[in-house]
Amino acid sequence: MRFFSSITILMLGLLVCRCVTPINPDARSLPPSLVVDGLVTDQPGRNRVSLSLTAAYKQTALNLLVQNASVTVSDDANRRVEFRETSPGYYQPDTSWRGVAGRTYTLNIQLSDGRSYRSKPELLRPVVPIDTVYVEFTQKLRPGTQSYNKGFDVYLDLKDPATPDDYYRWSWVHYERPYFCGTVKIPECSGCQNFIEYGVLCCGPCWDIIRYQNEINIASDNSINGNRISRRPLTRVPFTSYLPYYLEIEQQSLTKEAYQYLFTLNDMISNSGGLFDAAPATLTGNLSSTGNAEELVFGYFAASAMVIKPFYVDRRNAPAFPDLMDLPPALPSPAPCTACVESPFRTQHPPKWWQF
Repeated sequence: MRFFSSITILMLGLLVCRCVTPINPDARSLPPSLVVDGLVTDQPGRNRVSLSLTAAYKQTALNLLVQNASVTVSDDANRRVEFRETSPGYYQPDTSWRGVAGRTYTLNIQLSDGRSYRSKPELLRPVVPIDTVYVEFTQKLRPGTQSYNKGFDVYLDLKDPATPDDYYRWSWVHYERPYFCGTVKIPECSGCQNFIEYGVLCCGPCWDIIRYQNEINIASDNSINGNRISRRPLTRVPFTSYLPYYLEIEQQSLTKEAYQYLFTLNDMISNSGGLFDAAPATLTGNLSSTGNAEELVFGYFAASAMVIKPFYVDRRNAPAFPDLMDLPPALPSPAPCTACVESPFRTQHPPKWWQF
């Protein structure tokens, strides 16, 4: 799950999806600034806001999670919903709540120190359905080795409507049953300094949640208005098993402002000499401080209709052998189990379209 992964001008730490390595600016010349990554959709359970502060360079360049904030979203009919903190720095409404296409939404934030912030209103635009999703198996020789990168490239097709100024973003979420819910290290013998790592089984049903990482996959219909978008690449599924690979593909609508923000951000990332190069602090989103017009606020709060399409990648007929995963051995019996702890990265609840 996140609307913008790699937010803030090369500068943001990714919190969601949050299964990503944070990316931050060289903050030696910048005071700690609020980083916002937020999304309202017309799908229940897909609405969230994550908050962090940019850290100084000497603090290992990791963003600091913002906890105990008051976060609300209001619409143009003066309806307001509270986003409660479900894990450090991560805020969500009741899972049954959803936005409505055609409404505009505004994010309001108040930090525990009293500072407050507000977004510009964002229109929740409708989005067309996905026509087809399909895969192609490829294997490519890794440079300088005798091994192959084996996997399944996932593509989609859709029909763009005849209306102008349609903007899209694609992302995905993968769910899989973990082999273990934890690990433990045990000495090889009494008094030994060497340890063996064992996997500890889950006490009950459990699914790992793997989200898209540092990807900005967007498109505009400016040059193809009313025609088909074909062979749009989504992701590459690893060939590590013959088991089916489960994806939930998300297609979002974007406002023109959100598209331009992401386009510029992606261009800055692509043209940077490195992730930690000093970046020009010129790309701010649609948020501002309500008490200090000079304060920098990074990130973007977006509203988007969303089409979710479940998709299984059948890996059984690939013309190759899978790359086996290197896993620790299971803890010998009798062994305790480990609870599956709810988080943005793991859940006890089966995905909606899970079939096996």
